[in-house]
Amino acid sequence: MSTLVDTLVSSATVAEGEVGFAARVAETQRRVFQVAYSVLANAADAEDVAQEAFLRAYRKYERLRDPGKFRAWVSRIAFRLALNRRRGRHRQLARDTAWHTERTSPVADGARTATDRIFLDQLRAEIDRLPEKLRAALLLSAVEGMEAREVAAVLEIPVGTVRLRLHLARKRLLEVMKP
Repeated sequence: MSTLVDTLVSSATVAEGEVGFAARVAETQRRVFQVAYSVLANAADAEDVAQEAFLRAYRKYERLRDPGKFRAWVSRIAFRLALNRRRGRHRQLARDTAWHTERTSPVADGARTATDRIFLDQLRAEIDRLPEKLRAALLLSAVEGMEAREVAAVLEIPVGTVRLRLHLARKRLLEVMKP
């Protein structure tokens, strides 16, 4: 990611007050990658999405009305790009593996026993089955550690709606994951 971001940073001449585009990229680079990674679960794809998000943000930076909302704005761009890539990847995967009915998933690094791996695989599958709205709020909150107000800014919805979606997502997971 550093090559494109470095190019943007070095060529960014936009300055509003003491903080310009370059400084904002440096402040948000990690968060944008994390947002993309939480959706895609693939570092290479997340890096590509983060680069694309910063490129789009650079192209439209002068249109940003409130520079104080840069972090949420670029996170939202990355989130949407990641969702689009994920949807495309799922469609491609479905076409390529339609003949294969068994789903395989990578083993989590922290899983020590077969039971842990089975549970984590089931949890991932159930999270994938959640409606997109619930899954997005859950991933941004639980996986990325964002607060409800940050999730609301990224998804462009009220904080109360985020809290409701988190509640519903957790409730559904608890119902289907009962032993």
